[in-house]
Amino acid sequence: MKKKHLILTKHAEERLLARNIKIEQVKRAIYEPQMSLPAWGKKKRIMREFGEKTLDVIYRERENVIIIVTAVWLQPKERFIKNVKDR
Repeated sequence: MKKKHLILTKHAEERLLARNIKIEQVKRAIYEPQMSLPAWGKKKRIMREFGEKTLDVIYRERENVIIIVTAVWLQPKERFIKNVKDR
């Protein structure tokens, strides 16, 4: 994926802070995902492992930007589950 400017929604900013997720981790997950899945609507979902944790990121992609909707650390049993509703 060509590197684009990242924009965080207010919700994403709050979640990253509350969940101790660094923007560098979000960037790495987006540009070097280990799994890429469709989400709801036109959103995309990617996952990337960081040590023993897995970061799950939901975002929208526009022509020149990526808009981060939310991000969460998954529990071990939730890793790489394809359907968000199954978590």
